[in-house]
Amino acid sequence: MAMEHQHDLLARASRLEAGGLPPRPRGRQGFSLIEVLIASAIFLIVALGIVPFFTQAIVNNRAGADFTQSTNYAKSEIERLYSLPFSSPDLQVTTGTSAVTVQYYSQATHTWVPTVTSPDVALWTRTVTIRNFGRGGMIDVDHDGKLDGPLDAGAPVANVHAKQIEVRVQSGRAGGPLGGGKQITLSVFKAF
Repeated sequence: MAMEHQHDLLARASRLEAGGLPPRPRGRQGFSLIEVLIASAIFLIVALGIVPFFTQAIVNNRAGADFTQSTNYAKSEIERLYSLPFSSPDLQVTTGTSAVTVQYYSQATHTWVPTVTSPDVALWTRTVTIRNFGRGGMIDVDHDGKLDGPLDAGAPVANVHAKQIEVRVQSGRAGGPLGGGKQITLSVFKAF
């Protein structure tokens, strides 16, 4: 028995030296080139079908981030202005029927500034509008989304019963493959 085993080992060794590999059992053979190419083609078709989902996810994530950031900037300014006393200079209308203040979020300083000069870039634009209202002057008669009857700046202080604080924040990012910048407008009334 030992001789047969030794003879079998020598036969295998001679085949390996001759450059041939021992034959594999039928169930353990590898893939052919055609099978690999077909599998690759199927994988490529599936991958190309999934790519639009990833690009749409990127666009949606960017839009969500823009909405969140613009909402946070608007809410923080509304809360700051709402917490001020009714007669605060920041809430006064000095000319016309509304006081409009425009600020820009500077990329260089990461602060809100009244103007942006080159090479700095405005990442966000925040427009604050303050309007004074008296009794009965807050009805939207023409249904344009704006309240009718704001008081002029020269109206007596005793006639001012409410102030509308409106904050609009718009992204400075232009449109592109990932979509344009987002905008949000928040409004609140501060009663006397």
